[in-house]
Amino acid sequence: MQRIAELWRRLLFLRRRGQLERELAEEMRFHLEMRAEENVADGMTPEAALAAARRQFGNQTLLREVSREMWGFNAVETLLQDLRYGARVLRKSPGFTLAAVLTLALGVGATTAIFSVVNAALLRPLPYPEADRLLYVGQLYRDGLAGSGEPKFLFWREQSRSFEALACYSGYGGAGGNLAGGQEAEYVRGLRVSEDFFRVLGVYPALGRAFTHEEDQPGGAGVAILSYGLWQRSFGGDRGLIGKTVILNDRPVTVVGIMPPHFRFGSEVGLFVPMRARPGANVDPNAEVVGRLKPGVSFQEAQAELKVIAEKYRAAFPRQMLESESVGAQPYQGFFTEGVAKYLWLILGAVSFLLLIACANVANLQLARAAARRREIAVRLALGAGGGRVARQLLTEGLVLALAGGAAGLLLALWGTPLLSALIPRGILPPVAEVSVDWRVLAFALAASVVTGLLFGAAPALQARRVDVNSALKDSPGKGATARGRLRNALVVAEVALALVLLVGAGLLVRTFANLLGVAPGFDPHNVLTFQIDLNGGRYDTASKAAAFYRDALERISHLPGVEAAAVTNKLPLDWQFNMPVVLNARPDQAQNVQVRMISPDYFRVMKIDVRQGRAFGDTDISAAPPVVLVNEAFAQRFLRGENPLAQQLSVGRGTDDPARQVVGVVADVKQQGLDRPAPPMVFVPLAQVPDKLMAIFRTFTSANFVVRTTGEPLGLTQAVKREVAALDPTLPLSHVSSMEEVGARSVASQRFNMLLLGLFAALGLGLAAVGIYGVLSYAVAQGTREIGIRMALGAQRSSVLWLVAGQGMTLTLIGMAVGIAASLALTRLMESLLFGVSATDPLTFAGISLLLGLVALAACLIPARRATKVDPLIALRYE
Repeated sequence: MQRIAELWRRLLFLRRRGQLERELAEEMRFHLEMRAEENVADGMTPEAALAAARRQFGNQTLLREVSREMWGFNAVETLLQDLRYGARVLRKSPGFTLAAVLTLALGVGATTAIFSVVNAALLRPLPYPEADRLLYVGQLYRDGLAGSGEPKFLFWREQSRSFEALACYSGYGGAGGNLAGGQEAEYVRGLRVSEDFFRVLGVYPALGRAFTHEEDQPGGAGVAILSYGLWQRSFGGDRGLIGKTVILNDRPVTVVGIMPPHFRFGSEVGLFVPMRARPGANVDPNAEVVGRLKPGVSFQEAQAELKVIAEKYRAAFPRQMLESESVGAQPYQGFFTEGVAKYLWLILGAVSFLLLIACANVANLQLARAAARRREIAVRLALGAGGGRVARQLLTEGLVLALAGGAAGLLLALWGTPLLSALIPRGILPPVAEVSVDWRVLAFALAASVVTGLLFGAAPALQARRVDVNSALKDSPGKGATARGRLRNALVVAEVALALVLLVGAGLLVRTFANLLGVAPGFDPHNVLTFQIDLNGGRYDTASKAAAFYRDALERISHLPGVEAAAVTNKLPLDWQFNMPVVLNARPDQAQNVQVRMISPDYFRVMKIDVRQGRAFGDTDISAAPPVVLVNEAFAQRFLRGENPLAQQLSVGRGTDDPARQVVGVVADVKQQGLDRPAPPMVFVPLAQVPDKLMAIFRTFTSANFVVRTTGEPLGLTQAVKREVAALDPTLPLSHVSSMEEVGARSVASQRFNMLLLGLFAALGLGLAAVGIYGVLSYAVAQGTREIGIRMALGAQRSSVLWLVAGQGMTLTLIGMAVGIAASLALTRLMESLLFGVSATDPLTFAGISLLLGLVALAACLIPARRATKVDPLIALRYE
């Protein structure tokens, strides 16, 4: 507070500065006149009396300066003078100013845009009141936390005393589905939430109310809370919707609330329904739990209590907990960001290299400009200015330049941040993160501008303190030229090294992306249309009813013009996994957790998946036929170990009443979790032979994905397919309509984004490094014009002058490349998790990038070198 008061006092003083100056001048004039009158009284003439008074009075300018120092505001006044002078000097050099501002704008703008993403994901608190009191609670294993399931949540909620409230949520078990009652039927993603969910988050419906305790009990009334976006999109923002009924999965539900427009939770969640958890039912064993700590309770105290609760649960239900299992917690924000934090900091570090290259470039510009101002600086030093005062002036000019570049960079970031946000693939950022510019981003841009101003302003400021006044006033290069040249050369070496690090990182990501595109997915994605249909509700509550709909829908779609074949599966390739336990009859005491797929007979034909052994499913594999199953090559290699697969039997799931199935074929492996991961063991069950309990599991955790092979553009059949499905059931909407090529593109979207982003930074860094080399050599040619003229006058060939100048630049480039390679060998290890099919120290990438950088640097060297060969010796000898 005292500093603020002092600053305010100084600002008030500056407003009345003119009045104080006039009062000081009047007082000095009064004293001078009084002394002159005394001299006249002693017998002097008026002219002699005034001259004697001035001699006796002393240096009036010095007296004014002493008086100003006694006022105590010299620092502020000097700063304002430096700022005004710096701005005036920059206005007189528009070419230099524009080049420096644009260079800084690129560096600051790119860094600020990336920081806005880091800020949204890692630094900005979650968009809930007092978000620091929110904890994620889950089952604790050696490798971290996992979802808990509903029975454990109920036990924890009953036993806990550290939490103000605990809530559970899940996206499965009828959370979303087909919604009717709006403008048209649509598929809506939803969440099942316990009664205290909104209380824990601290956000309540903007219209209506939250769920009651009775509604969250088994058998409670059918109610739902809609998101603001769904309310606006499907119901036109009708405020009278509260209390009205809509149809969700063929069942009436009453809308009791509308969430606020700013509320974000999960990805594309459109509605919330009560969870209705039961102690004896575990609809979703991976349901998530979030809790709000009571005021005054620490994180450590809550963790200690959870460990005690874990032991109580173990004592009550010993068969439901593993020996190594416990209960733990972590900050809720950490739950969302733990998988992405390292990646975001890595990208921010990479773009910081670009900012450093920009700083080095502007520092070189400043040094060249300071060299041109050597005579001006020498004159100021000769007139009594201290070296520190001159250095401070140059630093201030650098700060003015940096702030101008920072302002331009901020405008660039404001334009680029929405574009960057739109390009970020789904899954990289936490679902609650919203990329935008807030005070943290503005503070970062300001701090980056000031720091860069100090960085590139320090070089000319240090050189100014070493100016030889005598040589500078004689218009001679002086002793500072060598030191200045060494510093400029060092900056170029740093630029080249930093650019090489960026280029190597981008090169490794390019190799990674190329390797991914070269991986065979195990199926043919061309000309395949895919979409989802969810059969929720009482009309499709048995396997036979669902199978009949799938059969009729496939029959209609298959007869559309342009359709070769159609099939259905519960999970697409390159989509997230769906595992279930599978028991081989030969080893009934061992259950293997593998991928399970429910498919129609034409699935392998549509996807063009090869059958390696045995046969595929056919029309004879119906419910009355002997139960059969297919496995993939990965399953046979891992679990059958050389045994004949066609002699094996297995059953799917436990407690699903699935009969022993005969393995009738082995199919080729298909990539499931991504092109960069090996194909998992997989089991295929014919759609017509799925029992009711197994079908219920499929419908709870997966959706029916139709795949349609076409003779032309697959998306062109979308409307025709919609008409055929509507003819069977107009209440069933199609969702997630896309081509399989788009599904494949989404599977490598993060790698493509990484490559493009780091590639852009590397390209900018390469360009700035080339400009830096060009600038240094151009300056060297200009400074060495007389020397070049003497060499050529003495008979030097143009080629020798060419390689003399180019060799100077290439020497700096090679030194920078050596430093950059050493740094890359250490830093690229941080990005090993982003690579596929290439090592972090890949020799081919390092060699190729070094060659590229060398060629660009050579081009940048040859331009000023060719200019040097065209120097006229007669003109050069008269240059100085």
